[in-house]
Amino acid sequence: MPALVCAPGRSLAEEPCAPGESSSGEDVAAALAAAKYDASTVRFGVDVYRLVYRTVDPSGRPVTASGLLALPRGGEDELRTVSFTHGTVSYRSDAPSSMVKAGFVSSPALTYASAGFAAVAPDYIGLGTGPGLHPWMDVPSETTASLDMLRAARAFVSSTGRALGHDVLVTGFSQGASAATGLARTLQAGDDRWFRLQAVAPVSGAYDFRHAELPALLDGSLEPKSSVLYSAYLLVAWNRLHHLYDSPDEVFQVPYDSTIEALFEVRTPARSSSRARPALSTHCSPHTASR
Repeated sequence: MPALVCAPGRSLAEEPCAPGESSSGEDVAAALAAAKYDASTVRFGVDVYRLVYRTVDPSGRPVTASGLLALPRGGEDELRTVSFTHGTVSYRSDAPSSMVKAGFVSSPALTYASAGFAAVAPDYIGLGTGPGLHPWMDVPSETTASLDMLRAARAFVSSTGRALGHDVLVTGFSQGASAATGLARTLQAGDDRWFRLQAVAPVSGAYDFRHAELPALLDGSLEPKSSVLYSAYLLVAWNRLHHLYDSPDEVFQVPYDSTIEALFEVRTPARSSSRARPALSTHCSPHTASR
């Protein structure tokens, strides 16, 4: 069981989770509606917690990670659990446990919790309060971070007089779809003595990078801004793990070769890094697609 450090329990009325909002069902519904999420399933108010826990990085070294735990303010003492793994973010404070309001990565957890589930949403390595850089689309470390977050959530929930049941419903969006698939496989294989997979529903994931995602990124068939984001993030993040190039100027053109890596150090707000990214045809060197 990974050791657990937990910030004091926060309702939606308290910092840092959603300033000025209470945790009543009505206010949760309003927050979800404002974020353009379906609020029709809200039955309970929600308490949210940031969990900080131990896991391992892509090299197997011990590291801390954080995540969002959302619990219904009512319902059963033994809760059914949903693991939600979020889509791509490149700024550590955009992670679920850093939410300042219901939004892209936090609203799914609030949706599940307000419907009566325990919602567990890992930030992944290097996001939220976790140290270091984020190994984007590294499914093994996303899997271990997700499983250890489940274990940390179980340890914390037991201290509240409630419990998490054995069965886990696993889902995730975009990057999180791959993470969800990895978590589902490890649960199905019996890698945890308590949790077991009940169902998995990955949504809109990049499941086949070689034959589908990479060709679409490079042939102009996707929306240009997204193509820039994902191709650059892929090259920078995977180079840190798999040594794709020796110097950024081997794959990025001047002047972007001197700035692009800093945009993915999880310290740059998404809007700032988005404005700094060029068109795909201007930031990649001509031979990048053949590497």
